[in-house]
Amino acid sequence: MTMVVVDVQQVRRLRALLPAITKAHLQDSLGISETTWVRLRDQRPIRRSTYERLMRRTGQPAPPQA
Repeated sequence: MTMVVVDVQQVRRLRALLPAITKAHLQDSLGISETTWVRLRDQRPIRRSTYERLMRRTGQPAPPQA
């Protein structure tokens, strides 16, 4: 399983897309769980597949796989 740590600036851009940080808004707006949000916020790794889905949902390009 490949993991990714998301850049702080990118997390801030994602935060700006949320009307509030609630389970419902995280799921509806970004398609992620509260646990994934906490991992993003704390700069802990998340699964690459979750990251790629998040980037697709938000219209942001994901860097190429290494």
